[in-house]
Amino acid sequence: MINQPNKRSAGFTLLEILVALLIVSIGLLGVATLQIRGQQFNQVSYLRTQATLLGYDLMDRIRTNYAINSANPNMATYNIPTFINVGPSGIIGQPITTCDTGQCNSTALMNYDLDNWFYYLRDTLPKGETKIVPKSQNSDGITNKYEISIRWKNIVDDGEEGYEELPSWKLEL
Repeated sequence: MINQPNKRSAGFTLLEILVALLIVSIGLLGVATLQIRGQQFNQVSYLRTQATLLGYDLMDRIRTNYAINSANPNMATYNIPTFINVGPSGIIGQPITTCDTGQCNSTALMNYDLDNWFYYLRDTLPKGETKIVPKSQNSDGITNKYEISIRWKNIVDDGEEGYEELPSWKLEL
């Protein structure tokens, strides 16, 4: 006698396969979401690192100008009192090179520093903005304390529009 399969259990294996496929696909969607979020957080971390490097670079530029021109009572003061967008319209072409080979006074060196630094800020941070506020002067009337702030467009898609900003740096010369 030949055993005939029970008609009630026919196709049960196909149903199990479909449920297993559904569970696996939900798991893979979760892994894909984690990958995307991980990439976003890596990008945010990269931009924070770049902003930190740019902040330290500007502090070094101000220190250099101070060291070279500190005997000059008319030394230029780095002063950008409100956040400015250093977009493409603010800088034309490559950074200026006037102080690379020749002597520069305090004001020319400040303009050189800011122009070059804005160029790198614009190319590094999305919609990068900066604010440089002089805080106090020494006995010679030369500014020796600054507060530097850098912010940029928030790129993480969490439905929140706005800017990412690092805590301000306090620079004392």
